[in-house]
Amino acid sequence: MSRWSQYDTDEERLPEGMQRIGYDADTQIYTFRDEHGDIWESAAGNQYGQLFRVNTTLPSYDDDDTHDATAPLHRNPNEPRTSWRHEMMPLLNWFLLVSLFLIFIFWFIGGATRRGEPVVTCGDDSSPYKIKSGDSCWAIAEQHDVPLESLLHENPGVDCDKLPVGGTVCIPRV
Repeated sequence: MSRWSQYDTDEERLPEGMQRIGYDADTQIYTFRDEHGDIWESAAGNQYGQLFRVNTTLPSYDDDDTHDATAPLHRNPNEPRTSWRHEMMPLLNWFLLVSLFLIFIFWFIGGATRRGEPVVTCGDDSSPYKIKSGDSCWAIAEQHDVPLESLLHENPGVDCDKLPVGGTVCIPRV
């Protein structure tokens, strides 16, 4: 037995005087009668929730009564009928806001991880060199016949242990 099963009875969930009198399994509509004899129906798929009046109480049959007793007891066709989907529409706004928030967070995190290569501008007394795979500061200095100290002085802040492939360093002219 579930923890909240005591609240699943009609007495707890229906307004006072309402009584469930039927269920149509094809349309999934529950039928209720109130204390005045009026017939009500639930939205399709909902056992409880918003109820729609199907008919009103008929007056007693007298000799001067003009009401047809064989008229069908259906709801007014002009009355709009909503389903459970209509009641869930406010959740659409909530899900839309949460998805936009998550998209913004992922965009922000993705933008922070993509860093553009810093633009290296070499002076008149140096020339740019594009770093290739396997290059090291010492190998670049040896290849261009430049002392390693001059290469490091021309490129302050360069990390010789982590040279980015495709990056640029300035080679001083000797």
